[in-house]
Amino acid sequence: MKKDSKFPLSPDNVCRILVSRGIISKEQEEDIFRKKDGLQKKLEELQIIRDASGSSSSKITNPTTIVDTISFLKLNRKDDPTKELDEETIYQALAAEWKIPYKKVDPLKLDLKLVTTTIPRSFAMKHLVLPTAVQDGWLTVATPNPHNLEVMEDISRVTQLRIRPVVSSKSDIIKLIDEFYGFRKSIVAAERQFSGPGINLGNLEQYLTIGNVRALPSNDRHIINAPRTPFN
Repeated sequence: MKKDSKFPLSPDNVCRILVSRGIISKEQEEDIFRKKDGLQKKLEELQIIRDASGSSSSKITNPTTIVDTISFLKLNRKDDPTKELDEETIYQALAAEWKIPYKKVDPLKLDLKLVTTTIPRSFAMKHLVLPTAVQDGWLTVATPNPHNLEVMEDISRVTQLRIRPVVSSKSDIIKLIDEFYGFRKSIVAAERQFSGPGINLGNLEQYLTIGNVRALPSNDRHIINAPRTPFN
């Protein structure tokens, strides 16, 4: 048994689950283990290049995982050779094995304020956690790693809510964190710019959410630069 095999997201465990569920073959598992070290290094180098070419706020602090490596290989699925094994399928299989719901987060159903004010962006990105809903004293948190109990306890302590984790793909969580916190930052900047005498924008977040973007002043560079995806 390898040193990290006891961890739910270790290469041993992830591959075992995919084999046991008939998603990859034993031969594919062996191929993954032969290639994983070299591919992980390549993926990390690509991440460094992306970070260097982007803004500091978009940098990702999470290390490359075995799921990233397997997704990069674009293997044909054993259970359906006409389909490639993608990241979402892997996380769906893991969620089913862990008996934790898998959730494809719909950005149109997310509350901007809940997402961006519950926890800081740096914490959200470091631990890949995204608050998605509050109901009856429970906070639903989407994450690719629901087994990080210390992080869940930290969120529970800060929010005074019980935590209900759901599994979502890593790339989806990263994209949503970038978009929602980026949009929030642009809104705050716009509110400051247009909060002078004689201007009353009211609740700018709600104003934008309901689709009245065209009615905004044409010189609002902050809103023009804000990501539109959560509200398209």
